[in-house]
Amino acid sequence: MRCRSSPSANWRENAGSSADKNRWGAKIWVPHAEQVWESATLEESYRKGAGFLKICTESGSLKEVKLKADGSDLPPLRNPAILVGQNDLTTLSYLHEPGVLHNLRVRFCERQIIYTYCGIILVAINPYAEMPLYGPSIIRAYRGHAMGDLEPHIFALAEEAYTKLERENCNLSIIVSGESGAGKTVSAKYAMRYFAAVGGSESETQVERKVLASSPIMEAFGNAKTTRNDNSSRFGKFTKLLFRNQMGVMYLQGATMHTYLLEKSRVVYQAQGERNYHIFYQLCAARSKYPELVLDHQDKFQFLNMGGAPDIERVSDADQFNETVQAMTVLGFSIQQIADIVKILAGILHLGNIQVSKKFNEGSEEEDTDSCEIFHNDIHLQITGDLLRVSAEDLRRWLLMRKIESVNEYVLIPNSIEAAQAARDALAKHIYAKLFQYIVGVLNKSLNNGSKQCSFIGVLDIYGFETFEVNSYEQFCINYANEKLQQQFNQHVFKLEQEEYLKEGITWTMIDFYDNQPCIDLIESRLGVLDLLDEECRMPKGSDESWAGKLIGKCSKFPHFEKPRFGTTSFFIKHFSDTVEYDVNGFLEKNRDTVSKELTQVLSESNMSLVKQVMTLEEIDTLSVDTAKSSTLGGRVVISAGRKQQGNDTRRRVVPSKQHRKTVGSQFQESLASLISTLHATTPHYVRCIKPNDDKIAFKWETAKIIQQLRACGVLETVRISAAGFPSRWLYPDFYMRYQLLVYRSKLDKNDMKQSCRNIVMKWIQDEDKYRFGNTQIFFRAGQVAFLEQVRANLRKKYITIVQSVVRRFIYRRRFLRLQMVINGIQRHARGFLARQRVQKMREARAGLILSKYARGWLCRRRYLRLRHSISGIQTYARGMLARSKFHAMRDHYRAVQIQRFVRGALARRAYQKRRRNIIICQAAIRRFLARRQFKRMKAEAKTIKHIENKYMGLENKIISMQQRIDELNRDNSNLKHKTSEISVLKMKLELKKTLEVEFKNVKAACQDKDRLIEALNKQLEAERDEKMQLLEENGHAQEEWLSQKQTWRLENEELRRQIDEIIEMAKNAEVSQRNQEDRLLAEIDNRELNEAYQRAIKDKEVIENENYMLKEELSRLTAGSFSLHGRKASNASSQNEDDVGYASAKNTLEINRPPDLLSKNYSYDSTSMVVKLRAILEEEKQKHKNLQEQYIKLASRHKPTEDSFRPACRVAGRGT
Repeated sequence: MRCRSSPSANWRENAGSSADKNRWGAKIWVPHAEQVWESATLEESYRKGAGFLKICTESGSLKEVKLKADGSDLPPLRNPAILVGQNDLTTLSYLHEPGVLHNLRVRFCERQIIYTYCGIILVAINPYAEMPLYGPSIIRAYRGHAMGDLEPHIFALAEEAYTKLERENCNLSIIVSGESGAGKTVSAKYAMRYFAAVGGSESETQVERKVLASSPIMEAFGNAKTTRNDNSSRFGKFTKLLFRNQMGVMYLQGATMHTYLLEKSRVVYQAQGERNYHIFYQLCAARSKYPELVLDHQDKFQFLNMGGAPDIERVSDADQFNETVQAMTVLGFSIQQIADIVKILAGILHLGNIQVSKKFNEGSEEEDTDSCEIFHNDIHLQITGDLLRVSAEDLRRWLLMRKIESVNEYVLIPNSIEAAQAARDALAKHIYAKLFQYIVGVLNKSLNNGSKQCSFIGVLDIYGFETFEVNSYEQFCINYANEKLQQQFNQHVFKLEQEEYLKEGITWTMIDFYDNQPCIDLIESRLGVLDLLDEECRMPKGSDESWAGKLIGKCSKFPHFEKPRFGTTSFFIKHFSDTVEYDVNGFLEKNRDTVSKELTQVLSESNMSLVKQVMTLEEIDTLSVDTAKSSTLGGRVVISAGRKQQGNDTRRRVVPSKQHRKTVGSQFQESLASLISTLHATTPHYVRCIKPNDDKIAFKWETAKIIQQLRACGVLETVRISAAGFPSRWLYPDFYMRYQLLVYRSKLDKNDMKQSCRNIVMKWIQDEDKYRFGNTQIFFRAGQVAFLEQVRANLRKKYITIVQSVVRRFIYRRRFLRLQMVINGIQRHARGFLARQRVQKMREARAGLILSKYARGWLCRRRYLRLRHSISGIQTYARGMLARSKFHAMRDHYRAVQIQRFVRGALARRAYQKRRRNIIICQAAIRRFLARRQFKRMKAEAKTIKHIENKYMGLENKIISMQQRIDELNRDNSNLKHKTSEISVLKMKLELKKTLEVEFKNVKAACQDKDRLIEALNKQLEAERDEKMQLLEENGHAQEEWLSQKQTWRLENEELRRQIDEIIEMAKNAEVSQRNQEDRLLAEIDNRELNEAYQRAIKDKEVIENENYMLKEELSRLTAGSFSLHGRKASNASSQNEDDVGYASAKNTLEINRPPDLLSKNYSYDSTSMVVKLRAILEEEKQKHKNLQEQYIKLASRHKPTEDSFRPACRVAGRGT
């Protein structure tokens, strides 16, 4: 390995060394203050030795970029458009930082693709949005496909690992890294889901279920909310998925889990905006289920309210707790174990609320600064003792005191307030770490069924490189682990490059790449950071400040170490991704991770078996080669519960002395070494998770943040290593198919594609160092593929222009010939069409003349005949009308003459009283007649309606009775069915009872009664058989009766329908006959009235004739006498109103000496008025008759029975029958 050279120098050596590539119009990248890199266009070609370049940025501004005289700092070129958006970054022609960044931005922002390959690395950018990419259909789509066949995906990487496992039967690993919030946990979860899906079998579905159920438990106990991530893993996890080979197919048989560097300090302290581990908040949300824990809201506990952010958006802690408990049940935790775990967690919360107060000297108010006080009645102290089932007094005692051991004796020293609080916090951290270790042990025991291990796929979910405003011991260990992993990654990538070149049989020179071994030596070498830290921890009076001074004095010789400008409370380390400043405050305490031995002894004597078991757990590193035991009291690094724990009564764990206890740093160094050894023994696959922004906004791109992560996670280092060699690689068939047009056909041979490709490359690339010919591929330096693409594009443009000119000539000539042929055809057809149209018009004109001649003749004849027929008809009807009018006039004249002849004789003088009496009698008779007729009519109507109602009532009763009978039969049927079901139930109960009776008799009876019992049982069996046959016969009879009854009901329903139809028909006939009878009655009444009026008229005529005769006699007798003519006559009275005539007639009938002409005149006048009055009376009677008839019709229609009114009545009648 060589020293690291500048990556920008290497990129520009390949991308910008040729001046012909920096011509006018070329696309380049220039640095930008905010966007890091900005696209620009050259405004003039580059000339060798020029001191500047004129460019036009993407925003449109013109700038001048200063250059060195040798052109070593030329700006990097942009990749051609065909290569933008590639799914593998190593296929880019120009491999440099801006090209990689632009390719990722196009895929992520424009195409919303979150996965991209970078050689052997899968780059995953967190979209902060739900993506439909992980369903069962997607798993099936990637199954069986090689890496690169489909779009980049975590499933493609997992399929590559699984296929290699099946093919080579070797161990593999998937290393998932990235900073907090980049999506490491989710990526590891989906990788394990894929392995569980493709490695499962029908008989072992429980294994996959357990593997997937382990994630909620580890997230609850090991994840917490930070300022960068709501679900940040605060520990490293290496999960081994164990597979066995069964007839060439790998089946998942179990798993083991190894954890690293749990952040125990989070249990007792959280920064602003952060939370403690999720399980505590879940437990507080579900406190109603565990009233015995005496829990309250999370803000009431000291260990949970420091960050001031107790809730997570769109996350329910109560639901998460239910999911955690369900997962623990799946993984074999018993109900008692879950209850004890919950009690321990609640005990930790109450332990944090124990108040340590000031203590005053006896007899004075002076404060004793060397001691403190915890009240005996502290409620949280009592609850902690009850939950953990330890002595609250012993717990209080050893929180207030500490014991210092000497050679022959020990001394009790009181603790100050700070020391007591530190002891309380250390105990809480120790309990939680041991509980976490126990939970991981139970998980491993449940996941690993103890079968023989064939091979495994390890999934490493490790924390990424971290740098904050204040970086402490945890960040130092995390960054140290990332340095080791980066070294392993660089060695692996370099090894793959070397193997690829050797396989292809090409010569190559050593590639310079960054070697971070000096930084690792600074941390873990003799007199390095960890060595000085362990040495300071062994010092009795060691402090963070003294250790910082030793660091500055001893480590200044390392090039990756920097001391601060001011003060000695911090130091700088130049890591591979960035320079980080570490605050030394708390380094020694966290490295020692001490806890009072007396407090652990108090917990070891607990009456709760789980507490006792947890406190006696030993920590071992299952990944280490020598499987050496690692027995410490705190600072757990790797946890495994594979070995069984010895009982307290058989073996007691020996607590090592403080001088021989390993520190957290040394443990972490050993476990990290074993992890690297394990990774070296496997075939690794890398997943680098990128966090695009700090605001957690979907598909938001922050260039500065992303470029920092790309540098930190080794993506750009991979690109630089690839760019330093031959990054662009083409298979001979692919290269031949794409670039065959760059040479003449004579130099191409399909049977020898390798020589054809050699001819193509040698024609256009003169420098032999820019390419290599391998066994199956052609290797190019960076920028050569882009040059070939440019040449190909220029040739294609030239050839396309020639082809286009020929094709255009051919197209236009063919279009002209086709148009000429079409025009000739159109003209020919048009002339023929016009000629045929002209002939057709001539024929139509001649035919029209002939048709119009005959049509006009026919129309004239028809008009004449219609006119003659109309005139004849009018004349006929006119003559008839005139004849009838003349006849009517003559008839009326004759009748008037006859009436006058008879009336003149009746207009003699009559007494007023007699005429009045006659009129009253006539009116009374008419009124009586009308009253009788109305009474008869109303009586007839009443009788008819009542009859119909009686009929309806009968039908309704029948229908009601029928419905009642049907309901009774239905109830009987349902009772029969219920009884049938009860019979079967009773039969079963009877058989059960008899069986019990037989068993009782068998127990009670003696051996000599067996024969008698058998005979009794046979008889009983025959009786039961007879009963069964009887029940079957009864059931058959019941079924027959039901069928017969059903047939009877059907016949009755048909008969009822027939009767209803007959009743409806009878009602219609009765209605018609009634209407005819009413018409006949009306006609008879009219005729009778006319006859009676005629008879009355005849009687009046006879009376008038008699009076006329008497008047004549009187006139003949009194002719000779004289009389006055001024008196009022009867004829004069007729011209007055009717009341006056009656009173004046008594006087005027005796008057005499009237002239004959006057008498005749009066007589004629009186006869005409009488006829008029009779006519008026007749018309009045007709009008009254008409009104009565209309009233009758209205009443009849109101009470008229319709078909709809008959139907309900018929139904009722049918039910009744």
